[in-house]
Amino acid sequence: MEFEKALKDYYKKISVQQFPSANEAKIEAAKRFRELFNTVKFDLRGTENLPLKGGVVFIYNHISNNERYTVDDNFQITLDSHFISSLISYNYYNNPGTRVVRYALPSEKAHKNYYGKFDYIGIYSELFLPKNVSKEEIAKVKYSFYEASKLALSKGENLILNPEGRSLSTESSPADFKAGVFKMIIRSKMDPLIVPLVMTNFDKLSSETIYRCEIKKPFRLSDVIEDFDNRTQINDFLISISKKYKNWVKELRAVKAGYQKEIELLNLEKKKQLQKRNLIVFYGSSSFRLWNNLEEDFDPYNVLNFGFGGAYIEDCITYFETLFSEINPTGIVLYVGGNDLSLDYSPEKIMRLYKKLIGLIKQKFPDTLIFGISIKPSLHRKDKIDAIRRLNTLIENEFSLDQNCFYVNIFDAFLDSKGQVIADYFLVDNLHLTEKGYRIWKNNIYASIQNKIGVA
Repeated sequence: MEFEKALKDYYKKISVQQFPSANEAKIEAAKRFRELFNTVKFDLRGTENLPLKGGVVFIYNHISNNERYTVDDNFQITLDSHFISSLISYNYYNNPGTRVVRYALPSEKAHKNYYGKFDYIGIYSELFLPKNVSKEEIAKVKYSFYEASKLALSKGENLILNPEGRSLSTESSPADFKAGVFKMIIRSKMDPLIVPLVMTNFDKLSSETIYRCEIKKPFRLSDVIEDFDNRTQINDFLISISKKYKNWVKELRAVKAGYQKEIELLNLEKKKQLQKRNLIVFYGSSSFRLWNNLEEDFDPYNVLNFGFGGAYIEDCITYFETLFSEINPTGIVLYVGGNDLSLDYSPEKIMRLYKKLIGLIKQKFPDTLIFGISIKPSLHRKDKIDAIRRLNTLIENEFSLDQNCFYVNIFDAFLDSKGQVIADYFLVDNLHLTEKGYRIWKNNIYASIQNKIGVA
């Protein structure tokens, strides 16, 4: 009920407000909707896949709204597209992007008034065609769509598009993709990055679900279609992307609380390593999970990557026995605690959990060396910088009390001479690391391992 009321309040404020420009209207709407989504549960995955620069095409499977979220005159503000505008495009590119919106029917005054403020690109929808609209008018609007989209991309704006041309329930999503979006990209001759977004649960009541969005790896149309004039190749691509989306939606729908599927995959990877000696296990959250060159970076050491999801310390405690059965590592490298700050835990509370995890390790592996990496400073958590400093101090003090525990300080290396976070070390989400960032980690952690364990 609170979200429903907040949604209606949002609509009333935006619908009556006069804005100096369409861009300012989009920014105000994005800010307000970001606040709205921060009052409900959502799961945004794959931010590490976001391109560094804007001017991309976000495509998504369009989910219908819940009928309870009707704000005025049978008008519904689509939650999934607003999620993309506010929590992805505006959050990471400081630009809400440009959407493609169907023209309102004459009776849909609320629809026309609301979307008219944003100067979005208008198209005719087959499901909502006004009476007596001519084929010539439809063709003219389609041409305008091509030109307006090309102009937006040339300005570095993000386009937010639904290739299905309709919305469906989560259970029925997606419909087969149509060629319109991709014809526009071909006609633009710009070949922008296309970022697939997979959406689920936006048709449910916020109190009964978790809104989920997963960002997949971007691609260019030229990567998947050799000849843009070959209709067969285009059709094959549409079949292929529709099939991928069906699988992606199915997988995202199956996601439950916790990380059981990831843990099962890590256990399978572990079984490949059972015969290796002097194993060094990297245990923690997504900063480890996304370290694609871990084995190469730590050659000739035998390393096993147990990074998963956006793990909290309590998750690492929960899955410890499952993951660390059947192995006896020489060293364990920990990177945990940063995500716990997002729960508004105090550094002292996080440290109590950290000590509990260390206790489990020492009880099971009394002779194993433990390397604790300091929490990195990041632009994503710039408001937590003092808490990060305090937590790092607590970790360092704790590790100094045990001859088998070693603190690895990477915090200082992520700040410039003025004490500012070095942006080049982070992806566009301002949290996960670029190759430069991992290089800093590699140099510091490798040196510590070599110093304490010796040459492999």
